[in-house]
Amino acid sequence: ADKVYHQAIKELFDKEKDAIELIKKREILEILEKTSDRCQSTANVILSIFIKNS
Repeated sequence: ADKVYHQAIKELFDKEKDAIELIKKREILEILEKTSDRCQSTANVILSIFIKNS
């Protein structure tokens, strides 16, 4: 997900000319990236629990 995030940020700064829209979209992308990271962390915990109990 990090690669997708960095590519999206690059494209956003390349294409978006309106500063307010750029800030709004960047904040949305940051929230999505944090959400993705938390999902990955949760998946790692679940996998760890599964392995310990198998």
